[in-house]
Amino acid sequence: MRIFFLFLPLFFLCNALYANESKVCQKCHPIIYEEYYTSSHRNSSTTNNPIHKAMWEAYPKDEKGYTCAKCHSPSDSEALQKGILSENEIQSEEPISCVFCHTIKNVQEGEHANINITTGEKQEFYTAENGKKGNATYETKSSWFGLLKEPKSSPYHKIDYDNEGYYSGNICMGCHSHTNNEHGFDIIMLDALINKEDKNSCVTCHMPQVLGTKVTINGTQTHAYHGIAGIHQMSEKMGAYIEFQISKKSNAFVVTLINKANHALFGHSLRQGILKATINRGGKNIELEPFVFERVLAKDGKEAMPWNANSVLKDTLIYAKKDVTFAQELQKGDKLTLTLTVQRISEQGAKKLGVEAKKELTKSRVLKSEKFEF
Repeated sequence: MRIFFLFLPLFFLCNALYANESKVCQKCHPIIYEEYYTSSHRNSSTTNNPIHKAMWEAYPKDEKGYTCAKCHSPSDSEALQKGILSENEIQSEEPISCVFCHTIKNVQEGEHANINITTGEKQEFYTAENGKKGNATYETKSSWFGLLKEPKSSPYHKIDYDNEGYYSGNICMGCHSHTNNEHGFDIIMLDALINKEDKNSCVTCHMPQVLGTKVTINGTQTHAYHGIAGIHQMSEKMGAYIEFQISKKSNAFVVTLINKANHALFGHSLRQGILKATINRGGKNIELEPFVFERVLAKDGKEAMPWNANSVLKDTLIYAKKDVTFAQELQKGDKLTLTLTVQRISEQGAKKLGVEAKKELTKSRVLKSEKFEF
């Protein structure tokens, strides 16, 4: 009888997985869940993301209904399958659930956008961990004639460590590759790709190892950060993948920005990156005109919203590298400070969408700041 009661928590937890996905994960992964809860994944829905909500409200509606669910709320089956968007617990608590991301088997390339192929399983999850490839199923070590079992993996679900997409980052490409509108025009321009020769991937950059155990039943020193490092969280960590190089010119200097990521920077519609340069000369600061990185979409030569766009009016994004010229000569003794920031949405974009009152959206987030002396 005592043994029976020992297994009751396991029974109820396993069944709860079918009713409440991400909240159940919190029981054994509290640190990861806390990070997830503040992440861009959990805040991807119209309920939690005011920019996405404003975009959807401005988008012309048709019989297809809510077509953004594939990436913004794939855990809401009604939104995903029927295009019906409503205020509900899934939209507010787990539009992109833990189960969804960890059951993506592979990604199917598509002309309009890529497609996530999931297993549909609720207790069989994929993950990546160095040294664990080839140990794809749950195992236990038995003692006391099999009455006591010590978990070597997880007692609550199977773990598959063999899906290469979770190591290469290709599993992210279902949503973070391209999105073409009805004109066949890529409105995101993330330009993401998987380079097998690059030691970095979506996972190593945006889910770096941070302190704290990944699971309570088998403590670890570190875990993959599930807050999704980027412009929402840990933005300055992204500076590690951006390099500044400076060359002097006559009456000017050039800043070359080297982008070590496998995608363009600041490609989302109405987003802005800004490079600021300040020269301290003789104790006085000289503020130079900032350079703005953005991609302005257009239709027939006039600025347009993403769904109407068929061309680009302006493109100053950072691809592999970008040269920016400042019309100021550098002198001996000058101290130059370069600061690269990003805004989730530009001030002009916020006005277009009617969200200018939400100052957090246009807040400048520092990606990289570096000082140079001449």
